[in-house]
Amino acid sequence: SLNDQTSTFKAELNRLKMILDVTGSDQKSFVLIDEMLRGTNSKDKYLGSKVFIEKLISQRTPALFATHDLQLSEMESDYSEYIRNYHFDIKLSAGEMNFDYILKEGPCKTFNAALLLKEIGLALD
Repeated sequence: SLNDQTSTFKAELNRLKMILDVTGSDQKSFVLIDEMLRGTNSKDKYLGSKVFIEKLISQRTPALFATHDLQLSEMESDYSEYIRNYHFDIKLSAGEMNFDYILKEGPCKTFNAALLLKEIGLALD
């Protein structure tokens, strides 16, 4: 992004525009996105991600999104024909996290950020 003299957020928007250009012209697209719109604040990230997902739904473009934004998981109730939530879980044993890497239905209910922060000496109260 620095080489192109553009912000992280603008670079992300350019990629989303490119995706929309392709999906709008080719019905055989499949979209994969990991952590959409990381380069902006939480509110704009949610609103921008939501409208992008709604656009893909209107185009009937299949997609897979990885996100830590729990608010986006609520879209399943409004778009139950098109959206399904899945997650990977962790098991805690003696204060250690163990990942089973088994895909489970529904949004994530176990959170590990506090444990990871504690591991580097930043305990949450």
